[in-house]
Amino acid sequence: MDAGIVTTHIPPAKGYGGVSVTAGVLTQAWAERGHKMTLVASDESTAGRLRAEDVQLGEQVDIRLYHCYGFRRWGFGLDAIPELFKLCLRAPVIYIHGIATWPSTLAAVFCSLLRRPFMVAAHGGLMPEHIDLIRRQKLHKWLFYKWLTLPTLRRAIAVHCTSETEAEGVRNMLGEDARILLVPNGIDSRDIKVAEYPAGAGMKLCFLGHIQQEKGINAFIRAWLKVRNPEDSLVIAGRSVDGAYFEEFQALVERAQGAISYRGYMEHGEVLGLLASSHFLVLPSGLEAAGGMRENFGNVVAEAMAAGRPVLVARGLAWDHLEAFEAGFVFDRNEVSVCDVLRKAQSLDGLAWERMSRNGRHYVEQQLDPIKLGERVWQVLTRSNQGNVPQQLTEGSSYE
Repeated sequence: MDAGIVTTHIPPAKGYGGVSVTAGVLTQAWAERGHKMTLVASDESTAGRLRAEDVQLGEQVDIRLYHCYGFRRWGFGLDAIPELFKLCLRAPVIYIHGIATWPSTLAAVFCSLLRRPFMVAAHGGLMPEHIDLIRRQKLHKWLFYKWLTLPTLRRAIAVHCTSETEAEGVRNMLGEDARILLVPNGIDSRDIKVAEYPAGAGMKLCFLGHIQQEKGINAFIRAWLKVRNPEDSLVIAGRSVDGAYFEEFQALVERAQGAISYRGYMEHGEVLGLLASSHFLVLPSGLEAAGGMRENFGNVVAEAMAAGRPVLVARGLAWDHLEAFEAGFVFDRNEVSVCDVLRKAQSLDGLAWERMSRNGRHYVEQQLDPIKLGERVWQVLTRSNQGNVPQQLTEGSSYE
């Protein structure tokens, strides 16, 4: 075994989004390079329990799933204790996806006790606004961070961040000398085809994500309703969360009088079909101040660009440079800016749109290759086991 991998959920688990997907892509990329790993995760999926044989990440990966129950979102299950202890005892180095879940916390604690080198991917858990929200409204979670999460993070080889905003949050929590590895998420675009320009009249937008405040979708809809043309449409796909926010969302859908279609959860193939029928993907995370900015990267942005779809995205994620390579538009987190960007998108002709489409696909192929990015992470992860941590990391700066 070259390394141990810990994640709360793992594909094909349904209903748990970005962290699960990233864990799968990165592990598979490492497996393609010939690295041997053991991966421990919960068997949780909203579509039913996973079995080890369901998880297809390559022959190099030994899959160990423990039974999850109770707090399923956090991967709770007592069977995790012996599985994770054995992993941390035997593996030369551990890579942990996420913070403050049951398996990620246990793994960090076990690694600290056993003096086993480990790296943690924060996956948005230390975004500055998210931390401010926890401090103000979730005392129990803040105490969990203070007593368990932060002390173990200080013992890590490095905290893997995917955006400068996320790295800023880590420095706020751990200090300016925090060891940060700044490498974006990769996406395998080999099986994603670029569709032609969408047929029909009007500008077609799509949103992929949970219907919750931190995603900012309701605020985006309110802005869109002010500037949309009669034939414009918006399709929304993602899991709903019961409560006042979803009720507000339903009222906005009704107000749109058929211009908004809510599809609920969609399979990956259906998602690609939705992207193909859309002109732009929208990602308004953090648009509503009360929800805070929880998202750190936005895998859907990379997936949309791989499919040749330009993107309209909120400022503050990993995509503030999107306009520099002309693959979409970035809006400030206020209604005026959203409306301005929507008008720009409406005014694009077919040739300008196709140029954005090509630019996005090219960027994903050149800059977000999961094999190349995964190898950069692997080199730092495994050098630590040889007592050769890169100087950049020991000084607390980014490794690029």
